[in-house]
Amino acid sequence: MDTTTTDGPDRSRDGGGPGTERPGLAAVVRGRLHAVVPRRWSVLFGQVAGGSFVVLALTGAYLELFFDPSMAETVYDGPYRNLQGVPVSHAYDSALALSFEVRGGLFVRQLHNWASSLFIASLLAGLAVAFFTGAFRHPRRRIWVASALLLVVGVLAAFTGVLLPDDLLSGTSLRMISGYLLSIPVIGTWLHWALFGGEFPGTEVVPRLHAAHLLLPLVIGGLLAWRAALHARHGHPRHRGRAWSGAGVVGVRVLPDHAARSAALFAATVGVLAAMAALFQVNPIWTYGPANPAHVSGGSTSPWYFGWVDGAVRLWPAWEIRIGEYTIAPWFWPSMVFLPLTFLALALYPALEARFRRDTAPHDVLQRPRDTPGRTAFGAAVVTFYACLQLAAATDVLALTFHLSSDALFWAGRVGVLVLPVIAHRVTHRLCLGLQHAERVVREHGVETGLIRRLPHGGYVERHVPLTELLELDRSSVDGERRVAGRRLRETGPRICATIAVAPERAPGRQRSPGTGATPPPQSWGTHRSSTNH
Repeated sequence: MDTTTTDGPDRSRDGGGPGTERPGLAAVVRGRLHAVVPRRWSVLFGQVAGGSFVVLALTGAYLELFFDPSMAETVYDGPYRNLQGVPVSHAYDSALALSFEVRGGLFVRQLHNWASSLFIASLLAGLAVAFFTGAFRHPRRRIWVASALLLVVGVLAAFTGVLLPDDLLSGTSLRMISGYLLSIPVIGTWLHWALFGGEFPGTEVVPRLHAAHLLLPLVIGGLLAWRAALHARHGHPRHRGRAWSGAGVVGVRVLPDHAARSAALFAATVGVLAAMAALFQVNPIWTYGPANPAHVSGGSTSPWYFGWVDGAVRLWPAWEIRIGEYTIAPWFWPSMVFLPLTFLALALYPALEARFRRDTAPHDVLQRPRDTPGRTAFGAAVVTFYACLQLAAATDVLALTFHLSSDALFWAGRVGVLVLPVIAHRVTHRLCLGLQHAERVVREHGVETGLIRRLPHGGYVERHVPLTELLELDRSSVDGERRVAGRRLRETGPRICATIAVAPERAPGRQRSPGTGATPPPQSWGTHRSSTNH
């Protein structure tokens, strides 16, 4: 499949140039269908998120046909014998009937659950790639904001769905939410009443969560459409690679190549989710039993995407603050303050970095993590910090499984959450500097060939080939030394030229003669390129 390079849409052809009429709908659609999408693995995360959202919408519509969100009490008389004769809510009864009496209901429930986890995981992975490669810089800051909002709304949609069955695990989560809301000074009781309709647990919380769970997918669809429109407007950032010549996006066109790849990826995503739903059990509500405010199951914890909040609540010191007649509970800070600040900092990070670095110039070329050691080290520290919080959410399970002391685990978590991010920052920063130094040595001395020469005075030295000779090396050379060097350098040549021969964005460009482009990569690497303006 051919690789296409483009400098972006030709607005003068479509009627968007000076003194011309605005392009018609057909021209806009034709331009979008002929747009070039990079052939990079990082592009897959957005496609996986879109595919999993489609699965979520279809499975959610099917589950909605059988689910009853009422919290009115009834007596279970279904096929599950362990719960026969037990008073349960209509929501829990309909969830059990969906799992045991509806044909394929349990499979669809688990498919819906796994699709929500994959949706959130793909958004997190896409944000991580954008962070470490600098894809959030101007003019693509709004794409980052749209992805951050997608993550927030997706987490809320998934969490409200987990709370709907009204089982003992979801009841424990609701009890925690009730405590978090009541810890807010002044307005906590009003927020609690707005969600629960009175004292916990009440009879209104599940219907209200059900309404929110139906509304949030519409918001997600709107955010996905907004992000797609931003991508169409600003285009994809450019990746440095062996097929990149310094201008334009290297990849394949939307039709037919990218569309075929997207369809195949969607089919693979659905297949993997179906296999996971059929083989791996998730959220077995019949083993938890119905929700009961007086009961808490051992080892219960929040879903994985909220585990870091639970870990922060566990590690936070028991500091109770009294201000006049108000008492601020210790769990207020890690839950009601730390949680929203995390998502707010995530959404505002591009603006904060641009202000801190005083960088307002547009950037269309992605950066390698090693080229920005400060940002990469900061990202590694943040990932380590939240990983420690995520691990702290399972201290009780770890203590029970490995026969460890709970107090020792708590203190180890408190020390680790402060020390390990600093260590990760220093190690990552030194690794980035070391990689930069290694590339600087290659630029100055050339690439090792593995060929040893004997000097006139009897010493031995390995021959290094400068990058200028590397770009001119011919695979068909009859000279024995050049054949050996060519075989050696062809193994490392694409990687070296992709990362070193193309100068970093902040460095001055190489001198070129008028009317010529950057030095093309050697054809012996097998990349076919065709330049097309559209």
